[in-house]
Amino acid sequence: MSITVLDPTNAPVKTAFDTAPRPASLKGLTLGLIDNGKRNSDYLLKGIGRRLKHLHGFEGEILLKKPSPSHGVSEDAARQLAEKAQVVVAGIGD
Repeated sequence: MSITVLDPTNAPVKTAFDTAPRPASLKGLTLGLIDNGKRNSDYLLKGIGRRLKHLHGFEGEILLKKPSPSHGVSEDAARQLAEKAQVVVAGIGD
């Protein structure tokens, strides 16, 4: 009789990508906020959004919520953020 032992670890996947250019000013831009679904994530993100608007003059805000922390952002949500927001903050909670 043989026993199969599975290794649950996984090596990180290295991916190269270019970062988006940084805006010279945040004034008048739209801020994207991603709620990861953890408890108090929405509360934390709304507070961050208010503070960033006050400090840097963001004019618009988009708040999206993921179904759970283990889910990625849907393609529709990512497309909406890419089209309408110039800066995005992904929040956590607990």
